[in-house]
Order: sequence, then C-alpha cells, then structure tokens
Amino acid sequence: MPFYRNINVLWLTAVVTYMIQTRSFENIVGREQLVDQKTQQVQKSQSVPRQGFTVHLAILYLLSWYLLIPFSKLIWSHNETEDTINNNNNKINGVNSDMDDADVDLSEPIELPQPASTDKSLSSNIRYFVKILTMSCFLAITVVTYTLGLGLSPSFDITLIQNCAFFEMTTLLYGVCSVSRNKNVFRNFLIMMLAVISILIVSYTNATCNLLAGKMSVNKETKEVNDPWLFDRLKAGLITGLGSLAIGPFAVWCNQWFEESPRVEKIKINKKNLFYLPTFSIILLLPFLNLGNLGLIVEEYLSQPKFWLNLFVGIVFGVLPNMISIIKLNAHYPNEFITTCNLGVIIITGLFEWICESGQTVIVRWEVISYIFLTLCTITLYFSLRGNMAN
Repeated sequence: MPFYRNINVLWLTAVVTYMIQTRSFENIVGREQLVDQKTQQVQKSQSVPRQGFTVHLAILYLLSWYLLIPFSKLIWSHNETEDTINNNNNKINGVNSDMDDADVDLSEPIELPQPASTDKSLSSNIRYFVKILTMSCFLAITVVTYTLGLGLSPSFDITLIQNCAFFEMTTLLYGVCSVSRNKNVFRNFLIMMLAVISILIVSYTNATCNLLAGKMSVNKETKEVNDPWLFDRLKAGLITGLGSLAIGPFAVWCNQWFEESPRVEKIKINKKNLFYLPTFSIILLLPFLNLGNLGLIVEEYLSQPKFWLNLFVGIVFGVLPNMISIIKLNAHYPNEFITTCNLGVIIITGLFEWICESGQTVIVRWEVISYIFLTLCTITLYFSLRGNMAN
C-alpha cells in the first residue's frame, strides 16, 4: 500500500497538522500576554487590535482551499487508471457486439439522440447551487467561530471545545442519518461516552493546572481566582462550541449529496466543490469585514515578517496537508472513522504542552487518569471503526 494511502500516516497527518494550523493561527490573532514584573502574574492586555483580524484570517483560511484545486485529480483519482481501462474495455466490447449482430435491419430509420432538456439542466444547476450555498453557510460559521475563539482564548481551550463538538455532533448525525455502519453500536456508544467524560475531566482540571502553574492567582480578600480573561474564555467557549456544531450537517451533506456519482465524474464534481464552497463562504463573510482599521492591519500584520511566517507555516504545513489527509481518510475508510482524529488532536495537543511547555505546565493526578482513559478509548475506536479499506 502506498504511504499516502496508509491509514496510520493519514491519521497522524490529520492530527498533527491541525495542531500546527491552530498554533500558527494563535500566533497571528491570539492575545499577547503581559506579565507584572512584581507579582509575576499575567495581566490583561489593554490594546487588543488582533481581535479585529479574526474575520480576515477566516477568509485567508478559505482562500487556501484554492491551492488544493490543481491537485484534485491526485487527491480523488486513486483508481482512475483502472476505471479508464474498464471503460475502454466496455467500449471495445460494445463495438464488437454491435459488429457481430447479424439481425440489424438496415431499412429501419435511424433514431437521432434527443437533446437534453434545458429545463432539467437548469433545475439541476439550481439544486446544486442551493446545496453549495447551504453548505457554505455552515462552513463559514465553523471557520469564523474558530478564528474568533483563537482571538479570545488560548489555543488549547479552543482545541478542546472544537474537537469535542466535532466528535459529538458528527457521530450523532452519522448515526441518525444512516451514514455510519450499524455495527457494534452499543459498545462503541459506551466507549464514546467514556471518551467524552474523559474530555470533561481534562477541561475541569485545566483551571487547577493553570492555577498551580502560576497562570492565575487567588484574590486574598475574596478568595476567588483572578482570571483576567475569564469572560473572554466563556465567550470563546460559547462561540466556538456552538459554531463547531455546524460541521455535523456539513459532513453529512458531503457524504450524501456528492458521493453517489461515478468516480471519474466525482473528480469533476469535487473540483467544482473546492472552488464554490470557499467562494460562497467568503462572500458570506465579506459584510463582517472591518474596513475601518486597514491602516492598523497593515501596521500590525502585513508589514510584519512574523505574520507572513506564521501564515505560511499554518497553510503549507497545517491547512493543506490536513485537508488532504481528511479527504483521503473519508474516501478510503468508513465515514465515522474520521471522528477518531478529533480525539487524537486533544491527546496530541496535551502531550505537546507537557513536553514543549514543561516549565509553564503543572500536571495533576486526575488529568493524567483522564488522558489515559481518553487514549484507550481512541485506540479502541481506531481499530473498531476503521473497518476494511474502501474501494
């Protein structure tokens, strides 16, 4: 099996590249931490011009989808050679059978092919664009709430909330809409519930870990935690969590509306989808652009080499390989298998913080226990849901 179709390579690519993408985007729109030199406590930044760039970043994310269009044939046509050979053989066999047919009546009038109905073609185009417009609305909601959340809260919180919402909503709708296989449903349900409970414990203990690490302090008078970004965290969690639910209908429609066509024709359809989906999503986001701070955007972003470096890393090593691996996994393996990537992202992000930010991270017992259970659930679902390789 080629490495680009190996399930382990694709799965790890989808997980790691999401983390790279999120970290790079956080460096662009995330808050800059100000530390009090006397108390060594994190203070809230007074100037927050980065939040005004979140919609711009969402549009840049969608624009990067256009870079996949030249490679669409390589992404989807994994068996195009076999299909071409089969089609040619069918044509040759059809010609031979016609030549061998001795009962042809030459006096019979020739029936010319009738032109396709214009009304039927128009109605099919209208239905297609209605589908694309509907999916673009849900895609735009998911992307813009993701970037808005990164502008308000640390990337780990956004990763936790978004991937948990992705996992829950996609799994639920796949089962309700009969997209997933009805095999070992009850056992997988129990494992998924245990995984969600583990994520809940991780999020609950995260505040304790931040307090022990010195990222937050306790007010001596009120005995309450001084979190300068408390309401921003709550707002980011609400925005990102609700916006991420839109990925469920989007994923279901992707598998129901555009997966029934022949493979060679599917390449053309998906190539059109890669163009129209981000195009309509960008059009829907244009009214929310803040054009009054163009000078500030040029000063804070476009004139900074750090911005272009983070954008390059986020797109080339994050968005593009992440999209390709997700498309490959969805094409070659059962649709519900892709949800295990959401659990893997949470685990890998937690490990990354422990290893690369060990000086600013404190681990508590229940956090370790929850990560262990989450890892076991992910491994079990990984082997349970992947099934046999698709054709």
